[in-house]
Amino acid sequence: MLKINEFAAANKASVETLFTLAGQVLQGVEQLAALNLQVSKTSLAELADTTQAALAAKNPAALGTLGTAALQAVPQKALAYTRQVKEIFTAATAGQRTAVEAQVADARAKFLEAINGALKITPGSENTLALIKSAIAAAQNAYDGVNKASKQVADAVEANVTKVTENAVNTSRGSLATIAA
Repeated sequence: MLKINEFAAANKASVETLFTLAGQVLQGVEQLAALNLQVSKTSLAELADTTQAALAAKNPAALGTLGTAALQAVPQKALAYTRQVKEIFTAATAGQRTAVEAQVADARAKFLEAINGALKITPGSENTLALIKSAIAAAQNAYDGVNKASKQVADAVEANVTKVTENAVNTSRGSLATIAA
């Protein structure tokens, strides 16, 4: 049977895991906020520089060249921003996935230990124990399959988003080159 000390220890571990996960989420939010703040600062500085250059332009052609140069940089900056956001989310989800997997493995081990303890005192329970262990193994295999499939889907979506973003950048470069010519 589950003793009070074991129950308290399990709850303590769950609370610690919860706070660890919350800390990881806050770290990701902090990194995202820092990225957005840096992007805002950089954008404001570039806007000030572009405005000063536009005010200093001597003729409409120089102003047009300045505008075209500014527009050409936008897709590259958007792609860089997207990559940085993706890196932040990838790191955050990897940490959470690892913590959850460890928690599930620990819960499974404790469950098996409790079942073993309970069935040891029951005569003729060997078949029941083997059946329970088989069911747990089947559930673990199903979980592993779903987990693997979800990782494959995430990788495929990531690859498609990257490809679409790069195509958009290349298309915008071509369009801007056509406009500049």
